[in-house]
Amino acid sequence: GNATQKAYEETLLKFIYYHNWFVGGSECPREGAGCSNWFYSQVWWVGIAGETDGISSYASAAQIRQETVNSFNQMAAEQNDLYNYGVMPWQVLPILSSPWATECTFGGMKHLGISLLESSIIDKVDYAVKCPNDFRVLEIEKFTPRLLTFDEYTHWHFIFYFDLRPYIREESTFNLIKTVFVCIVLCVASLFFSSDANALVLQPVEHMITKVEKIRDNPLAAMKMADDEFKREEITKMKKGQKGTRNRLLDAYGSCCKHNHTELMETVILEKTIIKLGSLLALGFGEAGANIVSHNMQGSNSANVDAMIEGSRVECIVGNARIRDFSIATEVLQGKVMTFVNQVAEIVHGIVDQFHGAVNKNNGDTFLVIWRTAGMSDEQVTKMAEMSIVAFARIVAAVHASVVLAGYRHHPGL
Repeated sequence: GNATQKAYEETLLKFIYYHNWFVGGSECPREGAGCSNWFYSQVWWVGIAGETDGISSYASAAQIRQETVNSFNQMAAEQNDLYNYGVMPWQVLPILSSPWATECTFGGMKHLGISLLESSIIDKVDYAVKCPNDFRVLEIEKFTPRLLTFDEYTHWHFIFYFDLRPYIREESTFNLIKTVFVCIVLCVASLFFSSDANALVLQPVEHMITKVEKIRDNPLAAMKMADDEFKREEITKMKKGQKGTRNRLLDAYGSCCKHNHTELMETVILEKTIIKLGSLLALGFGEAGANIVSHNMQGSNSANVDAMIEGSRVECIVGNARIRDFSIATEVLQGKVMTFVNQVAEIVHGIVDQFHGAVNKNNGDTFLVIWRTAGMSDEQVTKMAEMSIVAFARIVAAVHASVVLAGYRHHPGL
């Protein structure tokens, strides 16, 4: 009957207007009230689908009358509820009342219906769409009745297609932001990781390689490295000792609240070990044996040690410093004689190095001291000879002035 037809048409229009595509992309008709722009999808295609050709009769019967469309659109224009439908553009009203004759094939089924976006509308519809397959699969979503048997569903059923493009755009934006964020996090993490790797591994290893190469080229350079390292350690200790009261309190507070991380890293320990080994080599072989060490270290393709290398002429000034009555001192001091020799050696090594010489070796009570003059001019050789004489004079003076050695003068056995 007419009442049933009108009830069907109004119900269908309520569904279409509730998901009004043309309000979904704009502001709501009433401020503070809801409308279809609350959602990310709106209906744009209405029709009947089925696998048989008999859906044409159902599609013709499903057409909405023009007067019903006009009256409902007028009601939507005057509506002032918590949720407002909003009106359709005047170009769409004839489409709503037109026959459901737009034929499409999608998902293996024949479709007959109407498309609200079948023609372009200025400032409304930029891309005209007649069938669901004109969209990408991800950009549409279909809704169909569920309380149907399989035979009823395949015979014919109502079908509504929703436009998911606003949702897809929003999702794509968030995916791009997420991708950019992940890229930034990975870049920052890689920078931190590479920075830690450089600071903890690569740079210490490079420093060690540099020191080994210096020792390989000039074994005596290990002595200077050891002296420089010792000076840096002493300066660091002195700076820590000169901290003010405020800094000491902060350090005390930090030591109470944090674990002690003063343990040296393995790379630092290895670097200091290389310097110590180089210093011991320089002390053991001396100035004259530096060529032996350098020759063996430069042969990197073999682990063999060749101490019998061919000799070479060395031009130098040779000096001999001897501890007098050393045999008596040995008998008297016995186990403490090494302490006595080391105290004397400290003076001899320090002064000789200060005057550009080198203590080649120590043989009990004798120190063999040399000043190399290879490649020097006559004037430079003369200056080097004068420095050697001054060095020995300074050694004698330092031994007599030493407070440490002064204690041996009052020894009853000496």
